[in-house]
Amino acid sequence: MSDLRKNLLAEAKRIVIKIGSKVLVDESSKGVNSAFIKKLAQSVAILQNAGKEIAIVSSGAVGTGMTKLGYPKKPEHIADKQVCAAIGQIDLMHAYRNAFEKEKIIVGQILLSAEDFRDRGRYKNLQNVMDSALKHKVIPIINENDSVAVAEIKVGDNDKLSSDVALFWNADLLLLFTDEDGLFDSNPKKNPNARLLNFVPEITKEVMSLAGKSGDAGSAVSTGGMASKLEAVKAVTFSGCNAFLANGTKVLPHEVLLENATGTLFLGNAKKLGSRKKWLSFVSTPKGSITIDDGGVNAIRKKNASVLPVGISSVSGHFNVKDLIDVQDLNGNKIARGVSRFDSENLRKVARLKNQKEAIHKNDLVVF
Repeated sequence: MSDLRKNLLAEAKRIVIKIGSKVLVDESSKGVNSAFIKKLAQSVAILQNAGKEIAIVSSGAVGTGMTKLGYPKKPEHIADKQVCAAIGQIDLMHAYRNAFEKEKIIVGQILLSAEDFRDRGRYKNLQNVMDSALKHKVIPIINENDSVAVAEIKVGDNDKLSSDVALFWNADLLLLFTDEDGLFDSNPKKNPNARLLNFVPEITKEVMSLAGKSGDAGSAVSTGGMASKLEAVKAVTFSGCNAFLANGTKVLPHEVLLENATGTLFLGNAKKLGSRKKWLSFVSTPKGSITIDDGGVNAIRKKNASVLPVGISSVSGHFNVKDLIDVQDLNGNKIARGVSRFDSENLRKVARLKNQKEAIHKNDLVVF
């Protein structure tokens, strides 16, 4: 298994590196961890010289700004968080620019919101921007636009953002850096005999349950814990991208890719999803949901059928024609996602009725 793990990492060409606040914010000063960013720049230079294509999803803006304004922990009010982000983003990008300039690498900042992923045209334009950056050998430093984002337009935490970037950019590997060595079978902070999982071939319910046992649950400066990291891993591996979880305080990207460093490798599905299917599956945010009966579930899972109104038991939320919606079974489990051919009001009117047009055509549906 070690040879397979080593080969998969060495063969990855396009890599998204997500760096958490716990790594980027200095423990003592609570400011930017410039020493780490300097090492990161050196590591990325090694990967570029080895022919790798790199994008970085960076946390740390809010955590850095908190120090300047004297917050001992993340403020509760969104406006206060936004001010922290606006202040911290300047220091963070200054540190990135200085460190990467010494390696003769140009960096560029890309700030995103959920609307950049919801709208298919903006989504395609974002792909073009990333491709242009690659052409010029620019390293994109990506973050959510926290200084203006509100709940309706937020992507979520940066674990989710990093998986979205890996999906729309068709990455081979999502590398998640945190302050844990990887995924353990129990909490290593409480159990000295906890075992590090070096290789996870599939994200099962049992694997997801390990999130509560890992000991990584966010901090005063970070948002996501192990659960959000495993959700990000689940999204990219379902779509065919590998993922790796490592301790950013101990190892660097080139050591993961080229030197088989400590961490957990999650294997992506052998069958990769196309760009549209990726967008449908995980990148865009649904506007509502429908619940279908057991017959409808069987039809879409076993017969590759469309979702018909006759099988819909309920409709939730407010959405328009061509909006993305989730499909749930009678137990509330999310089983699919697709583009609605009805708005929510009219779909409620035709639910349970026969001889209606498809609620979601099979070509616009991804079954999980």
